[in-house]
Amino acid sequence: MQDFLGLDACNDSNYLPPRHRTLPILASVTPIANYPSKLRIFLTNASRYWQVRCYLKGKTYTQSLKTTNKQAAISQAKQFFHIKTAELYADKVEIRTDRKIRFSDLIPAVVVGLQARVKRGEFAAANIPIFLNRMHNSILPYFGAMSMEQITYRHLNDFMEQMSNRDLSATTVHQHMVAIRKVFAHAHGNNIIKSTPKFPVIKVADKPRGSFSLTEYRDLVRLARQRVGERVPDEFSKKYRSSNDILEKYGQINADLHWLIRFMVNESPRVSWRPVGLSRDLCLVLPG
Repeated sequence: MQDFLGLDACNDSNYLPPRHRTLPILASVTPIANYPSKLRIFLTNASRYWQVRCYLKGKTYTQSLKTTNKQAAISQAKQFFHIKTAELYADKVEIRTDRKIRFSDLIPAVVVGLQARVKRGEFAAANIPIFLNRMHNSILPYFGAMSMEQITYRHLNDFMEQMSNRDLSATTVHQHMVAIRKVFAHAHGNNIIKSTPKFPVIKVADKPRGSFSLTEYRDLVRLARQRVGERVPDEFSKKYRSSNDILEKYGQINADLHWLIRFMVNESPRVSWRPVGLSRDLCLVLPG
């Protein structure tokens, strides 16, 4: 005879104690891709906002993300992870027996300093993951094993040349040098080094956004009305990443476009908004 003792009854939920309203709704629990499995977001019956939970150093940390949008919650959960790990693992700089502090040793402490600036409203929280990406992808592979006293102008200039050889723009190279300067500023401010080395100068050309004249705006509005219902030109999608999927969903010009152009009269549109040969065989270009 078949044994049914190990099976659950269909009405077990009617007799089991109810789950507490602050516990995660199991169907909503979502791990964050490419992050530790213990970093997850979830919903509860006690709040309409998404929550984040992560297990670090033997303790579980939970925080409300103050958003009902799942994609925004995932982004904020990543920031929560970076900030919390910096707070827990960067309370002090580890001093080795040789008493030479490497460049990589200071990164956690620098992140803690940036987080303090975020709380004071001096620094955007979204810039911390960007700072860490630049460090781990480009800067630490070059400077990570060097001691702070070992790095000189020659090393900084060589790194800048290496970045330029990768066909990166002057603005991108400059942003990486600014990230390195933050580490040296922290080291100098904490008396880890006596002085900071001279940094190579990078000239970043200003690229002001163009503006349209009233006649050009009138031509744009007129053409937008004429092109309602037409498909966005395929050659435009080749210039931008991931735009093929966008065009599949939003591939037709609708009546909202000419109203959007009217709202842009007092704005500074990006270069991608500029028409090709305006009033000289005008072509309409949608924003990317």
